[in-house]
Amino acid sequence: MEWLPPYSPDLNPIEHKWAGVKAIGEKRCSVDELFMEHVECVKLY
Repeated sequence: MEWLPPYSPDLNPIEHKWAGVKAIGEKRCSVDELFMEHVECVKLY
């Protein structure tokens, strides 16, 4: 077996993006606002 480091979400950049997506989803906004937030997130990549 190969040793793997313990899971560390703070070091994984995608976890920070998912946290942002979850925060957006928790805001009660319209579908149009959610879509525009998604577009802005995609532009960052």
